[in-house]
Amino acid sequence: MLEIIKYNEDEYDYPCLLVLGCFDGIHIGHAELLKKAKLQAKINGLDLGVMMFKEGKGGRQVYTFEERLKFLEQFNVKFVLSVDYTDEFKKTSPAEFLNNVEQKLNVKGYMSGRDFRFGAGAKGKSSTLKAYAEDDENGVWYQLVKDLTYVGEKVSTTLIKNCIEQGNLVKAGALLGRNYSVTGFVIEGANRGKKVVGFPTVNMRYPTDKVEVKKGVYKVICNVGEESLIGIANYGPRPTFNESSNILEAYIDGFVGTLYGRSVTVEFVEFLRDTQKFDSVDALKAQLKLDLKRAKLKV
Repeated sequence: MLEIIKYNEDEYDYPCLLVLGCFDGIHIGHAELLKKAKLQAKINGLDLGVMMFKEGKGGRQVYTFEERLKFLEQFNVKFVLSVDYTDEFKKTSPAEFLNNVEQKLNVKGYMSGRDFRFGAGAKGKSSTLKAYAEDDENGVWYQLVKDLTYVGEKVSTTLIKNCIEQGNLVKAGALLGRNYSVTGFVIEGANRGKKVVGFPTVNMRYPTDKVEVKKGVYKVICNVGEESLIGIANYGPRPTFNESSNILEAYIDGFVGTLYGRSVTVEFVEFLRDTQKFDSVDALKAQLKLDLKRAKLKV
């Protein structure tokens, strides 16, 4: 279990390697950095720690803090330096930040990506860390890890957020190294899916802290307990029934039973089409059959 160390409050005495960054997405670029950090920590006999903003830098996140913690476990991370992105923190100079870290943590080395910025006005960067480590009085070393590119583009959380919001979930998944997903509890709907349309669905409120996918119909994978099943999902309004509220509604192919009150994780695999209003329930049902067929053809 990862230990949570609060920035400027908690202490960590064991000699450590601290990876600096925002880590609000845990994408393939972050994975490359963390793999190298894991190796360096092992070679140097250090505990591996990762700096992470608890609530991101504002706005919706690709992954919640709890989701990111689970991803970090595979890299043998011992602790997370949890930072709150407050107005006070934003005023901290690069030198003050490093001093505050080393007052509480027994840091022997730092690692970061090339585009990492820190301190007031984002004045601290990789060259700042390099110069800091080259001063023997500071007693630390620093290693830079080059940015990762995907089809000529630098992998970044901003790029991933744009892909999610534009409905390009295939590219988002490639950049993340996994399907983008949301987790929520199943709520009771109008039961039209089962009684009227013939496609029983689970309904979830989309998490308010997660980046919103483009409104429309998707091929999804639904994780229910230990089961992972193909399905189709609509996020947004239901214009055929004159309902404008945004709900995540998923049909899970092959699932039998009720899920009210249970937690379900929906992985978005591919955008299939925009939400549309149908002239009749039969027309909607016919389209859903086509959507499901298309989703199952691309397993």
